[in-house]
Amino acid sequence: MVGRLTHPAVQGLLLALLSTALVLWRRPRTAVLVAALALAWIWVASTPALALRLRNGLATVAGLSTPHADAIVVLGGGKLPVSDWSRTTTRAGRGLTLWRDGFAPLLLVSGSDQADDLARGFVLSGVPDDHLRVESRSMNTHENARNSAAILKADGLSDVLLVTSAIHMRRAAGCFRHEGIVVTPVPADDGHARLVDAPAWLPRRDALTLTARCLREYLALWIYHRRGWM
Repeated sequence: MVGRLTHPAVQGLLLALLSTALVLWRRPRTAVLVAALALAWIWVASTPALALRLRNGLATVAGLSTPHADAIVVLGGGKLPVSDWSRTTTRAGRGLTLWRDGFAPLLLVSGSDQADDLARGFVLSGVPDDHLRVESRSMNTHENARNSAAILKADGLSDVLLVTSAIHMRRAAGCFRHEGIVVTPVPADDGHARLVDAPAWLPRRDALTLTARCLREYLALWIYHRRGWM
């Protein structure tokens, strides 16, 4: 519920409701100001200029080289490949390519939402069952790290290549490190490169979506720090 409140569209709706209430309370000038604020916020939140600035404050950039590790951990939550599981524009494709290139012998997939689907896709793509571990109970990033770390440590492993979106990587890597896992971030392409060439101050739906994701991630980082999860 709290996460939904970080979406600019929800915030704009709440301001619009407040504006309506102010009209009923016979405070028309304040109502107009609040309505104007709602429209202005939705406009600004939908611009590539704001969306990319928020993203740049969060995104982890891939290193110049990728070291070998004990395992590759792919977190659920991204878009699953439609047909070609080797496309590196998805988390699944990034993880599969790393495994095929020999950067780690083991693939671990984590997340109640997608772990089973990821595992099936990897098996169909040629990953043997004994090279795959499935963690399908975690409901959030904290549980991703805690449950995955338990599986890794049971196998005597502690060094991973972590695959998730660039925006999510700071929180995810922090949680895994908190569980005693050595992490090399390998961020997947989050598909926002096209916003760079778009007019900076013209509203776009994908820019609004990115702004909402970033605001939610900033809130999540604050909560995770407060709870000592990273």
